Amino acid sequence: MATPTWAVLFGAYLLGSIPSAYIAGRVFARVDIRHIGDGNVGARNTYRSIGRLPGVIVALADIAKGALAVIMARDLGQTDNVVLLAGLCVVLGHDLPIFLGLRGGQGMAAIVGVLGTLFPVLTGVAVILMLVTLLFSHNWDLSCAVGCIALLVLLWLSGQSALRLGFALLLEATIGLSKLLQLRQGRGVTA
Repeated sequence: MATPTWAVLFGAYLLGSIPSAYIAGRVFARVDIRHIGDGNVGARNTYRSIGRLPGVIVALADIAKGALAVIMARDLGQTDNVVLLAGLCVVLGHDLPIFLGLRGGQGMAAIVGVLGTLFPVLTGVAVILMLVTLLFSHNWDLSCAVGCIALLVLLWLSGQSALRLGFALLLEATIGLSKLLQLRQGRGVTA
């Protein structure tokens, strides 16, 4: 018996809702990550506010969440469209986690996990361009913008379908939407 689509999508959302940064804050520093740094429940705030090791662990956990949602949807025999929707649901779960009252992160690492599973080589190139930009500019937002734009250009040049290109654009747009939501919630968003 095939797994129902709704169960796959809800499972992806729940997976995304696992608050890696919140857990790391409690385990490594006995703090609530939502009340330190910029208040973001993500790897960057964990790295800056708690330390390098917890930040790297959170980044890897969030990347793994994104990848796992796509892999599970594929392995459960879902259509390509449902696989893409599962990728969106895991990112929405990270950004709006049910376990933290819908106050999560910006989803960059989860997006890397999703897109890295769907387009491993192209995402790898985009991440390298992002890291090189970060190395020289020391500006996280600029580096993310370079990586996001590079990935879209690479997807277009590689002849990906309009659906897949639009999907990547949609996922990338959730980063900006998350920042706006955090500002409305009174959480500072720093570069």
